[in-house]
Amino acid sequence: MSVNVSREWYYFLRGREILLYKLLGGSSTERVTQSGVFSTRSHELMYPNEDIEDGLRVEYTALNEPFVTEALESTTSKTSGITIAFVDGGVSSDTITDTASGFNFTDGDKIRVQGSTSNDGDYTLSGTANTGTLTVATGTFTAETAGERITITQIPKEVASPDETSHINLNKMLSLAVVDYVKAMKADRNGELDKKEYYMKEFYSKLGDNESNIRKISMSFPSSPFAVR
Repeated sequence: MSVNVSREWYYFLRGREILLYKLLGGSSTERVTQSGVFSTRSHELMYPNEDIEDGLRVEYTALNEPFVTEALESTTSKTSGITIAFVDGGVSSDTITDTASGFNFTDGDKIRVQGSTSNDGDYTLSGTANTGTLTVATGTFTAETAGERITITQIPKEVASPDETSHINLNKMLSLAVVDYVKAMKADRNGELDKKEYYMKEFYSKLGDNESNIRKISMSFPSSPFAVR
């Protein structure tokens, strides 16, 4: 969730809110009374202002794509390196090339490009996907030589007309939570309040399990040589 730029960043999830903080290193002393009493503060957590430095990134599930063709757990292909280049094919298809590690994507995959100078975004592979080349539609890329550290990740493809084979754009645990919520609403419509309460408890239990699986918050502070261990 957080990326360390030039400071240490921390986040705290509270319901649907995400609170961001940055760690202030060192210590500061300020006068708190006119008689000369001073207060010293060290290693504070401060809420950042609007001028957050480039590099802090928050990623989350896109709500404008509610249904996808495959489960999130199935989209596991990923590659990263400094040998990836983007080729403007002119009248031919544009391509992504990698002369080192190669790719492990297949035709028709949807991918997300991050870290490039001019070509960050989401694309669908429209042609050949082999060891060293990924093909997309003509006129997609700005030519870019290798050098930047590029990350390419497979992401789920949206379904415009959902059917029984489609997946909710959520992980498995949250998908099961949605099933419990639907059951609770169905029971509520039928006047079965005991069943509604049961399924709502299951719903919130799965939400909690999902949060406990992904929430990793850590803080570390240097110890003084006189600190009690």
